[in-house]
Amino acid sequence: MVPIAKMLAFALLLYFGLAMSVGILAGGGGYAATALTAAVDEDDATLEVMSTSGFLSADYIELGGEKTLYTGKTATTFTGCTRGYEGTTAEAHPVGTAVYTTSASVINSALGFNIAATVDTMGMWSIITVPAQFFYKTMPQLLLMPYQLFRGNLIIFAVILVLIQVAIVITIAMSFIGARRV
Repeated sequence: MVPIAKMLAFALLLYFGLAMSVGILAGGGGYAATALTAAVDEDDATLEVMSTSGFLSADYIELGGEKTLYTGKTATTFTGCTRGYEGTTAEAHPVGTAVYTTSASVINSALGFNIAATVDTMGMWSIITVPAQFFYKTMPQLLLMPYQLFRGNLIIFAVILVLIQVAIVITIAMSFIGARRV
């Protein structure tokens, strides 16, 4: 007999591994790009762009040779910007300057946030914010992922992910009712 905790750990590991694989197969984790819609000076903390779609809620971006850390975004702006990040020089940039991600990866895309950017931004408070972001950004994204795949060629993965979700729910329910055998 397999203890419920081991079954749950295995199901979660399988689910996250398959979710990451599906993200790769579906083309996730690519670089996002946009352009400035307003000129910026070297000390501006808000960048106006065409669209922030495809960018994480907090991450690093690059403008020319300048790396910038942002802590928030709206549909058309990056906010809370730390310009000239990681030894780059903050510079003025004209309208139309390309803005793109520098740390896009399947893991960041699957999580819905960049752990490194969060730790850099929050410092010691990241001990609290990273788990919180995991539960309010990552979990909903991972739970809805299979249902978004029912439209494409990856339907078999969607079915497997839904079955694993059901197994996880049943395992958790069994642990709550005190079942000792599976």
